Amino acid sequence: MTGNKALKKNKLTWLAGLGVLLFVMLIPAGVFSHSLYIQSSHYQVHEGKRSPLYFCYGHRIPVDDGVRAKKLKYIRVRQPDGEIRDVSIRNETCLHSYMVNYDAPGTYVLTAETNPGYYTVYIDKKGRERHVIKPKSAVIENAREIKMSLYSEQATKTYVVCGKPSPIFPARVGLPLELVPAKDISTLKPGEMLELKIYLNGKPYAGEGTWDATYNGYSTQMEDYAYPKRKVFGDTFKIPIPLAGRWFIRYSQKVDAPEKDRAQFEQIKYTATLVFELPNQRKNKKK
Repeated sequence: MTGNKALKKNKLTWLAGLGVLLFVMLIPAGVFSHSLYIQSSHYQVHEGKRSPLYFCYGHRIPVDDGVRAKKLKYIRVRQPDGEIRDVSIRNETCLHSYMVNYDAPGTYVLTAETNPGYYTVYIDKKGRERHVIKPKSAVIENAREIKMSLYSEQATKTYVVCGKPSPIFPARVGLPLELVPAKDISTLKPGEMLELKIYLNGKPYAGEGTWDATYNGYSTQMEDYAYPKRKVFGDTFKIPIPLAGRWFIRYSQKVDAPEKDRAQFEQIKYTATLVFELPNQRKNKKK
């Protein structure tokens, strides 16, 4: 093969690879359904300590993409006495880290919700599959087929203990879809089973859903989780927690849209995530 032909072939190969890369980069986030996880830098703090909260938004644990300010409906800190502190959200796209004052002993609950959004997958009149963050009504005239049309909401929480846990564990705090530990999660030990109850709009949810879970360090690959997605029926499921570390649990379910909203979307997708940390014993002696 001559030098010119080899150069031309390499150029075509490079352009083809670039095309694939650009295609992957341009796929809308909704294709992979970015998930929101709220976290704390420390899960056991001393009274008077200030410690940051921050987020994972995406598919790689413990952090991935930045979160747009407009995506966050609110960030709140529930104190041990039940008082709620609202966190003022900066107008940035970032991990949204904010300092939390732990000025009283007990269990704190950090929570956040996303502003709801649309996600539609359709086949256009030329036969091409399209993914858009728009309602069905915005694309219906150009669609040959609607493959998926969702209205999506997410809620996330984590627990932080200041000094000693609260006498009454604040298991449920009223999120639209919420994963509620059956017992104080700070008492969980490696090798035990974590039981979670599912609440939708304040009531136990007995329908079908999907959960998956992983821990920090299990894998660096996207959506490569220790417990891959699996279906569950009923308002309770259990997860074996074999080792210490920071754990991430996600649960989602879909319900049909009310008749009055069918022109905009076909289903409502609710997602709830929970983060917690099981501490390990120190592995090296202090010098």
